Amino acid sequence: MFGKLNKIWKDKSISTRTKMKLYETFVIPVLLYGSECWCLRREDERRLLTTEMSWLRRIKGRSKRDRIRNEVTRRELGQTDTIVDRIRKKRLKWLGHVMRMGNDRLPSMALHGYVEGTRSRGRQQKTWMDNIREDLERMKMNIAEAKEQIKDREFWRRQVEDSSLALA
Repeated sequence: MFGKLNKIWKDKSISTRTKMKLYETFVIPVLLYGSECWCLRREDERRLLTTEMSWLRRIKGRSKRDRIRNEVTRRELGQTDTIVDRIRKKRLKWLGHVMRMGNDRLPSMALHGYVEGTRSRGRQQKTWMDNIREDLERMKMNIAEAKEQIKDREFWRRQVEDSSLALA
């Protein structure tokens, strides 16, 4: 989607504010579609952050050769959350939604279910629950505390939105 709007990003007559609105309206939703179910490794997070910063630099009309720090570019464009932070928040909101579901619903059964059998050799792959545990650790919380707080939907949403999920 970002590539399809290439002419807009290069156009000097379009304001940065307008470009950011287009970015938030067209690019971010396409990128984040279904992201609450993604299981991200550190390498995946790094690639997403790299891609996001290259897009933001292109919107601002900069290159890496300008040697301007990422934080400066983010601040100038009003981007407080990184794309990975947004994914984490979406994942925690989805966790709350699924935990409040009835146990007879398919997403709830998938979350609480257990698969029989043995895994293949090698390192175990990271699971979605591993990502959730990491996200909760960033919020200084464990699963048991989260289960209690999730019962109150509005409180949980505020908790997730207000939380500092940035990299520690």
